[in-house]
Amino acid sequence: MSPSLIKIDAAAAVLGKSAPQIFDLLEGGSLSEAGLLWVFNLAHNRAGTRRDLRLWLPELKACVAGQPRQYHSQDIRQTLAQILPGNRQRFNAGDVDCLFQIRPRTRLDFGTELPGYRVAGRTIYARSALESFLIRRWLGAATGRVGHD
Repeated sequence: MSPSLIKIDAAAAVLGKSAPQIFDLLEGGSLSEAGLLWVFNLAHNRAGTRRDLRLWLPELKACVAGQPRQYHSQDIRQTLAQILPGNRQRFNAGDVDCLFQIRPRTRLDFGTELPGYRVAGRTIYARSALESFLIRRWLGAATGRVGHD
């Protein structure tokens, strides 16, 4: 499974920018450069000062291709349909770890915010639970942005 959410250091490599320059893009960009819309905070305490950000790789690739606003007209549901592969309704724990680029301990620490259920000794996550989790963790939701420029 190939993740489309990546960490800041990988985003820096894709964009050819420093981490501080990427943080500027997260704050809305500038007059000469569009900001990034599809960013998720996967920190254990999402209201805390320490953020653990994941950026959406297709948006970064669009920036590199000179189309930084290519995905800005999508709403959150359209983006989630591209983050979570296909029409799968269930994901095992390892898939979630890979898709979100997190460690198993981090996933477990989310507790009831990311509810899973046990089947034959394995933890399974429903697509709807993953979608709800990402919606809550989407920085655009916290700033009142709904996916449109």
